[in-house]
This record gives sequence, structure tokens and C-alpha cells, in this order.
Amino acid sequence: MKRAFAIVASACLILAMGCSTLYDERLNTTLEEMRYRKRQDDNLLPAATKGKLEELQIYIRPPKNLKGPTQTFAWTVIEPGRFDLENSFIDQDKGESLHILVRVKKTKAPASTKKGAATKAAVPRADFTTEVIDLIKSVYGVELEANKFKPEIRSNGKRPNDFKATPLDLSPKEVQVYLYGDKNGPYEVALIFDYPKESKKNIDSKIRLSLEAFAVGEAARRAFSSGGEEGGEEGGGEPPPI
Repeated sequence: MKRAFAIVASACLILAMGCSTLYDERLNTTLEEMRYRKRQDDNLLPAATKGKLEELQIYIRPPKNLKGPTQTFAWTVIEPGRFDLENSFIDQDKGESLHILVRVKKTKAPASTKKGAATKAAVPRADFTTEVIDLIKSVYGVELEANKFKPEIRSNGKRPNDFKATPLDLSPKEVQVYLYGDKNGPYEVALIFDYPKESKKNIDSKIRLSLEAFAVGEAARRAFSSGGEEGGEEGGGEPPPI
């Protein structure tokens, strides 16, 4: 009887230890997520809602103190229709900015037109990466080729974002360019961070957090609807129907 009792007691102790370990792991994970969310909130703006970013399901939290999106795209003049979205976020005092260019592939039924009515011709579009590079060369007066962009992964611990990135050393300032998506996917996004070199130490960590929070498609929809809590699925997905 005593032997049986000892076996049962040992089993209960092992089970309790296992449950305690599992509880501790879950608690530590929750605390770490809370600390990470606080770090995001301390360094990033909330995602812009009730605008075209949310409409296109593109979730981006710019570095704190950048104001936007501005009413007019502040980076350069772009022919209407060249991209599906151009947004700028700017800190005028510090000379820091984030510029966003987006293309989204959507499918919709062709609009009916009255007989004899002329249809407006769509703006011809070149390859997204080529157009972004051409704009960068024009704005900054630099030589830049597509092979200068290197793969860079930014993860929030649940969902990795695969970018192609390149820095531009433009004394007295620096530019970091991140390209997301490709011509075969539904989303192509360029994120262009522009700031004085003296801001680098302060803004680098904010840029990293911003890239980790970035999401498109279904992951963006979840993030918008739950204030940034999006679960662990991939960041891609189909764009919203129109």
C-alpha cells in the first residue's frame, strides 16, 4: 500500500512540475510579448487608419514624431496612376521622413461604358523595382542598380518580413530603402527612410521595429482590427476586393 502511494505521489509530483514548467514558459512568453509591445508603442506611431493604407490592407507603424500621411506626397512629383499609393510621414524639425510607394494587384470586372464613350487610357507602368530605382536616382542624384539590394529579414517573433534593402550614404544624411514583395505577388511596397546622419543612432532601432510590425493582406487586416495583435500567420495574402 505504501509502495502504491509512493508511486502515485511521485507521478503527481512529476505532473505538477511539468504543469508548473509549462505555466512558467507561457508566462515568460506573455511577459516578453508585453515588453515588446511596449517597446513598439514607445518608439512607433499607431498605424494610420481610415485611409488608403487600411483600405489596401497595408499596416505600417512609422517611427515616432513623424507626422502623416501628408496631404501631398513630399518625396518627389510622381505622375498620377504610376503607383496605387504614395504616402509621406515627416518630422520637419529633425529632417526625418518615411516615404511609401505601393502597387497592389486587384481583379475586378471591367466597368461598362456608354456606347461611343471614350475610355481613359491607363498610365503605362514599368517594373515596380525599376521605377523605384529610377526615382531614387532622380531624387538623390546617385547611381543605383537592382543588384545592390540585399535580402534582409525582419521578424516580430511570429511573422517574418522578407525585404530587399540597400543603404545610401548621402552626406550629410543617410537613406535606407526597403523593397517588399515581387512582380508575381499581390503586393509591391517600397519604404524609403530619409534622415540626417546625426539621427542614425536614435532612429535605427525605430526603423527595425517599424519593419518588424509591417504587414500586408490578411495579416494587416488582423493587425488593424486588433490594434497590432495579428497572430502568427504569414504577412502576405490577397488584397481586398474592389
